[in-house]
Amino acid sequence: MKFSEVNLLEMFKDPRFHELRRAFSERRCAKGEMIYTPWNEVDHIFVLASGKLKVFIASEDKEFIIGILEPGDIYSSHTGAWVEALEEGSVLYVDPATFHRRMMKVPEFTQTMVRVLGRILKNAFSTIEGLVFHDSLSRLAAFLLESLNEDERGAGGHPTIRLGMTGEDLARHLGTTRQTVSTLLSDLVRSGVLKKRSRGVYRLLDEAKLRDLAAG
Repeated sequence: MKFSEVNLLEMFKDPRFHELRRAFSERRCAKGEMIYTPWNEVDHIFVLASGKLKVFIASEDKEFIIGILEPGDIYSSHTGAWVEALEEGSVLYVDPATFHRRMMKVPEFTQTMVRVLGRILKNAFSTIEGLVFHDSLSRLAAFLLESLNEDERGAGGHPTIRLGMTGEDLARHLGTTRQTVSTLLSDLVRSGVLKKRSRGVYRLLDEAKLRDLAAG
C-alpha cells in the first residue's frame, strides 16, 4: 500500500537529479522508533531509503493509520501526523526550503512531484470516503485490492496479496477491531475469494467478487 507509484530512490539515480539528492542527509531508525511527532519543532521533507514507516494520527485512546511508507516514498513532517518505524531502516531528509529551491531547478522533477502529491491527496480522500460511506468489509476489500501484486502469481495464475502489516495495525488503518479483521479475512477464505498461503500472505482466487465487495 504505497503512498505513491513513483519511486524517488530510482529517480535519484538519474544524473539530472544528483544535485537534489546531495541536499539530503541520512539517518538510521530502529524498529519502533518514533521518527516524527506533532510536536517536532523542525519540519523535513523525507524519502524512505529502507525499511517501512507507519503514518498515523492518535488521541489518548485511539490510533488511526493514514498509510504505510515503503522505500522510495516521499513525505513531509509538517502534516502533524505521527511517523513510526515498523522496521529497522533509514530515511533521507532535507529542510523544505532547500528542497523547494533545488527542486525548482529541475523541471522534470517538479512535474513528478505534482503527480506524487496528487496521488497522496487521492489516497487521503479515498481513506476518508471509506470511513464515511463504507462498512468494514468494503474497506478491507478495497485495501486488499490496493495490496494486490500482479507480478507475483502462484498456481493457476492467481495474484498474491501481502498485507504488509500486523492484524492490529490493519485494524487501525481500517478503523475497526483486530477481531473484526480476523473474522472478515477468515470469511473471505472460507467463501473462496482468498486462499491463505502464510501469515499475512494470500492468493486472490476471485477478483470479481472482491471488487464487488469493495464497491459496497
